Amino acid sequence: MKPFTQASWSSSLWSRGVRLLGGGVIGLMSFGCLARQHGQPPTHPTPAPITISDDGAHPRPPFRFAPSDAALLDEIQHASFQLFWHGVSPDTGMVYDRTSSDVISIAGVGFQLAAIPIGVERGWITRDAGEQRTLQILRALEGEPSNRKAGLFYHFLEPHDASARRVGAEMVVSTIDSAIAYAGMLSAGVYFDGESRLIADRLFASADWSFFLQTPGDNGPPGRFMSLGWRPEADSDPTGAGELIGYSWIDSGDEHRLVTFMGVAATDASHRVPAKTYFALRRQIGNHPETGDMVWFPYSGALFTAFFAHCFIDYAHLGADDPSSMVSLPRPAVDWWENSRRVVNLHRARALENPEGVPTLGPNAWGLSACDSPGGYLVAGVFPDRVETPGLVQGRDFSSYVPSPRWGDGTVPPYAAGASIMFEPEASLAALRWFRELTDDNGAPLLWRDPGHGGFGLPDAFNLRSEGEAPWVASDTVAIDHGPMLLGIENARTGLIWSLFSRHPAVQAAESRLGLRDRE
Repeated sequence: MKPFTQASWSSSLWSRGVRLLGGGVIGLMSFGCLARQHGQPPTHPTPAPITISDDGAHPRPPFRFAPSDAALLDEIQHASFQLFWHGVSPDTGMVYDRTSSDVISIAGVGFQLAAIPIGVERGWITRDAGEQRTLQILRALEGEPSNRKAGLFYHFLEPHDASARRVGAEMVVSTIDSAIAYAGMLSAGVYFDGESRLIADRLFASADWSFFLQTPGDNGPPGRFMSLGWRPEADSDPTGAGELIGYSWIDSGDEHRLVTFMGVAATDASHRVPAKTYFALRRQIGNHPETGDMVWFPYSGALFTAFFAHCFIDYAHLGADDPSSMVSLPRPAVDWWENSRRVVNLHRARALENPEGVPTLGPNAWGLSACDSPGGYLVAGVFPDRVETPGLVQGRDFSSYVPSPRWGDGTVPPYAAGASIMFEPEASLAALRWFRELTDDNGAPLLWRDPGHGGFGLPDAFNLRSEGEAPWVASDTVAIDHGPMLLGIENARTGLIWSLFSRHPAVQAAESRLGLRDRE
């Protein structure tokens, strides 16, 4: 196995879990987050030329589904939920990162904590059972203080006691994985209240997001931004001396915004990230003829970078934001639900175009994203065409990096289209039904794994391969892939997780600080 070195840090790679180690390392320039750059940009402001908004042209969730579609969603959600209920450590109750591993990913736990209220509301578990499991997880996390630095969690934990764990070359506190963990924690705390709420609030109050702020370097946007994380000098002293990772969240992918939003939400003012940091994130504009303009993240075209934050933040009912109220930088106003809807349609359009003729892609097989593949870990993705906007400054307002599509080998992860039901329900449902009904040469389900026989529904990924080759189906189920699919479907149906998350006072305060308001 190749070690996961600092030189290969990337936003989305980092959040994928232990698959990183088995799949090798993807270099920073091919799929990085934010590299240190050189040269000092001008600081004069330029008016933002574009607003991303649909003016009410498209229906917003929750959606109404026909009985047959609702039955399909019930089946897929229930099977996915089984992973978060049964694929867990008996000691701490925390879900394993993937079915072939005993390591815990704190992001997977965040999705798990948000999944438990879904299980209760759907009648798959009792409220008492859900509350007891939530308490088991929260008590384990709070009871092991060595698993966090400045209140944010190590990426990987031991399953038996929730202590920090090294995986290969990685022993780091992760800001994005902690953000997902806290988003799930606050949602579960609101739902169960009582001791669950008290522990979740105590942990969140202890999180010092400002500790992770740093200046990203020359030729970037002005200000201080969240580091990807922190590394200790010694594994034996995980809360002692160490240093921040030298790369920062400075663009406006979903991970960037979720990390920054959680920092703005900090209940202790001394731990808080300034609201203007959220609006200083770069908002690079791209275009596809079938979708229109969109903000895009040039270092990754994976579809999950368009829906992770939407699992928790109810952008569907927030209007276009107003960067000009916070920063004198040329940042377009964006309705982030509409922006993600356009990114989803970009992926569908690119799958139909399929210029390299890779297998699998088609009308119901779309959504390139991070997943397992026949060759190991894969991060495929596509991009819009860059929109050259006069008056913007390279580095300060947009990245100089010009990406190329990564078509991969034709591997498609069902969770990408599944989570996209929050934006395009008809297309997502068609894809999910096709995945569910796909059969092999003998007429047996090719992808579906019956939860009645220990399966968790749809696999992490599959590849129909070229003619004459047997299809490939991933053997593992991965928590941070099943999680957004489960939450995304529930938000599309009822808005449950959006409602729970947005009811927390810290979240409401963050929305107020950011000037985010319900659409009129």
